[in-house]
Amino acid sequence: MKRSLYFVMLAFLISVTSCGGDNTEQSNNTVEAPKELKGYEELDLNQWGFQMSIMVPNAEQNGEAEVVLTERGALEVVIGSTYGIEIMYGEGDIDLLKMDLKEDLVFTSEIIKEDENSLVYKQDIPGSGVKTQNHFFYRAQLGTDVYEVRDLIDGNYGTGMIDKMLESVNTLKEKKQAKVEA
Repeated sequence: MKRSLYFVMLAFLISVTSCGGDNTEQSNNTVEAPKELKGYEELDLNQWGFQMSIMVPNAEQNGEAEVVLTERGALEVVIGSTYGIEIMYGEGDIDLLKMDLKEDLVFTSEIIKEDENSLVYKQDIPGSGVKTQNHFFYRAQLGTDVYEVRDLIDGNYGTGMIDKMLESVNTLKEKKQAKVEA
């Protein structure tokens, strides 16, 4: 009787622990939804012709987002002096950007962080007294479209601000505009 009880308990433990393995495998195959950021709100960019949304610092604490579609087709999103990004169609070629940074005749550049879809770098003009500039570049693929997202070139952002903007652009997701029935 005791042996059969031990056998049943052993079989139960084996079945419980083996069930956990399948779960992790399934979760790795699913597409992860963009995470919600504390103190951020969703900004729908459809009205400017970009079928997407992004999480940006909330208006109550940071001021309203100023969104401008430029003549060259880039969408600029500015919130106060700590958030400024530009979204535009492109190839998202990080290797080309790295080559451009390396061959720049004015600035010396240092890559701070790099992954498959983003690059954080700083630029400096040695001996000029010009303040070091921090920048990021992000490649976003939504459906079949590729977008290049970067900080505004004329902005003056610290590394913490760059990290927050990069967190924000990681929440870009496709959002089709709802069709209005007539």
